[in-house]
Amino acid sequence: MKQFSWKYYLILLLLLPALLKVMSYMSFLAAAALFLGYLTWVLASGCIFYIYNRRKGVRKGFCVNYEWEVLTMHFWIDTVHKELAVICLLNPFCVQYFALDSVEKIEGAVTHAGKRKEYAYGVYFDITINGKKTSVGVASSGRGPLINTDYRDRCLEEIRQFRDVIYRAKEMKGGREI
Repeated sequence: MKQFSWKYYLILLLLLPALLKVMSYMSFLAAAALFLGYLTWVLASGCIFYIYNRRKGVRKGFCVNYEWEVLTMHFWIDTVHKELAVICLLNPFCVQYFALDSVEKIEGAVTHAGKRKEYAYGVYFDITINGKKTSVGVASSGRGPLINTDYRDRCLEEIRQFRDVIYRAKEMKGGREI
């Protein structure tokens, strides 16, 4: 699963020298406004494309039976055609499709705050698709308060439910819905 669009962000980075050259011929206020516009686009464009493509949804004929949004990804599962669709925040230009048979393993994990097991820094899961392991964040304390046991357990239960939907769909015969 491709989580980051290197080409897009590299192009944005390569535009910076050209932008600086153009700004050298402008007044200070115009150059500052242009640079702030560029910086705003770099920071916000990923979110804009992510929200647009997430709302646009999946391709025609994809039967959404299960949907789940985590910190930086949105998942759709089609149990009829046995497919998984994913869109990532840092690769927001296309929805990626995978056969459910290519999903090999899903394991939940918690990063604890030192020796204190009642609090956690984050909850995530590792999903292995076609032999490639990808870590997906479900909850993060960020700079805020640590994650308590109740919220951690709810997140782990959501991971188990997601895993169970995929595993049950892989085992189904004939495309019945869950």
